[in-house]
Amino acid sequence: MTLNRRGFFKIGAAGLGGTALCGAATARAASGGMPNLTAPAQPAELHIGCQQGLVPGKTFEERFDFLEASGYDRVEITGGNWEWLAKNADALAAAIKGRKLQFSVTCIGARGNAGMADPVERRAVIDTTKSIIESAAKLKAVGSIMCPARKKIDLPFPELRERLLSEILPEILAHAEKCGACVVLEPLNRTETMFLRLVADGAAICRDAKSPAIGVMGDFWHMTSEETSDMGAFVSAGAYLKHVHIASRKTRKIPGVDGAADNYVDGFKGLKLIGYRGAISIEAGYPKDTTDEQKKKLLAQAATLIRAQWNQA
Repeated sequence: MTLNRRGFFKIGAAGLGGTALCGAATARAASGGMPNLTAPAQPAELHIGCQQGLVPGKTFEERFDFLEASGYDRVEITGGNWEWLAKNADALAAAIKGRKLQFSVTCIGARGNAGMADPVERRAVIDTTKSIIESAAKLKAVGSIMCPARKKIDLPFPELRERLLSEILPEILAHAEKCGACVVLEPLNRTETMFLRLVADGAAICRDAKSPAIGVMGDFWHMTSEETSDMGAFVSAGAYLKHVHIASRKTRKIPGVDGAADNYVDGFKGLKLIGYRGAISIEAGYPKDTTDEQKKKLLAQAATLIRAQWNQA
């Protein structure tokens, strides 16, 4: 019988019987040809999040009130550039004080190609990323999302990877270690990047960076077109997985908008296998002409859908 990668992971999961993988680093081939499976140190936990800019409301407090009332316990910081974040850090901290709601990551960063081909741009990216990480640490967020490349670069892939590892990340990661926050690499899809598209590739960069201040994330929208198995993608990241984005799988709207297509159970199984405890955070748009009240209804329904499918997994 011939198995594709998706089929392999489905059969593998069914045979675990409650035992969980802890990622590619420890799932090594045993003498019998089967992987050694190790349970995660702690069982997975569900933490539902949303980018704060998606939530209707005039103030941070108003948005956070709605999220808590709708079953969310994580909020992702969005809203502008690094200067906006530094300016609003105190207000964000005040708005979340005393709540069960916690910040997950900042989704604010330098666009472009992280200075891979331009030394002047590289210096600017390093400096602004360090500032963003400082603000993330101040707000007790896990860290800050970084997309290494968003357009074509006329350099061979191995050279791009080495430049990221040797000329861009070291100073950023050293600063992140001092701050107590993390750089979270985001794989995109082939229409947005030619560099980092698979969660496993991001995890390999994390391994080679040799720093506790780097991780990778998975985004269901990008994974829909790039990964052969949601479960496999998350398992390949193991402990390096720090954050997850979620959206409807056909139109990148709020989860649930695309009906039966919005099935995340396979991915949630992978998250449970690695003992994931980070946020599953909505990064999406709304259908055209959606009112604020309709947006709130969609967000509340999305939290219910995510929780139901997590339980199903």
